[in-house]
Amino acid sequence: MLKDDIIYLRNDVAMKKMLVSDYDDTFYINDDDILKNIELVDEYRNQMVFMIATGRSYFDYNNKKNKYNIKSEYVILNHGATILKNDEIIYNIEIDNKIKNELIYDLKIENSEKIFACSKKESRLNIECNNLTKIHIKYPSKEYALEIYNYIFKKYSNYLNFFLVSDRTAIEIVSKQANKKNGILKIMKLENIDKENVYTVGDGDTDYEMLSYFNGYKMEKSSIKLQELELPKVRSVSELIKIINK
Repeated sequence: MLKDDIIYLRNDVAMKKMLVSDYDDTFYINDDDILKNIELVDEYRNQMVFMIATGRSYFDYNNKKNKYNIKSEYVILNHGATILKNDEIIYNIEIDNKIKNELIYDLKIENSEKIFACSKKESRLNIECNNLTKIHIKYPSKEYALEIYNYIFKKYSNYLNFFLVSDRTAIEIVSKQANKKNGILKIMKLENIDKENVYTVGDGDTDYEMLSYFNGYKMEKSSIKLQELELPKVRSVSELIKIINK
């Protein structure tokens, strides 16, 4: 191989792009919108690596993937705690059992409306189980959910990450090392993609780190936390795909 050919190949690798999209209220807004997004992903598949990064569990996301025939070589699940490549789990980080057992007493489970936990592939486990990947707990109101959130954040933020979801009436809990940004960094290394060629889009608090660290775009209807970021807005993922592939 000639020296000029080696330089060309290196430049080609450096220009490889990656688009990472949140799922709920981003890649999926309604049935018509997701079909447009899937069509554009397929059209530009040879020009970029596309993946979903969602708070959904393995079971919950697979239901959507199968329903809409979503094709994504990589998927980040559970807010970054689990990573799939071609439907195989290549990374998973669990909540420390000791911390989890202490946390249970501070969640005020008796006042919750719903609670379940997830492991690598199971999505509706009892919180008493060990080796959990994510905990979901829903409360009767936004105000009460925020009260619990503020308390457990102060006490456990060195060990756990917390996200307000479901219209901010529920809290999802994962390991401190789990977030979408860290998941993307792991996949960047596997794909040899430079940071400046990574584009991210989302609408919720769980997307904050990946939007602020990479080339971030926020959906027009985004959380208050994301509204604080001075980032460009898009109406759909298909609109962003056209922008980054001009």
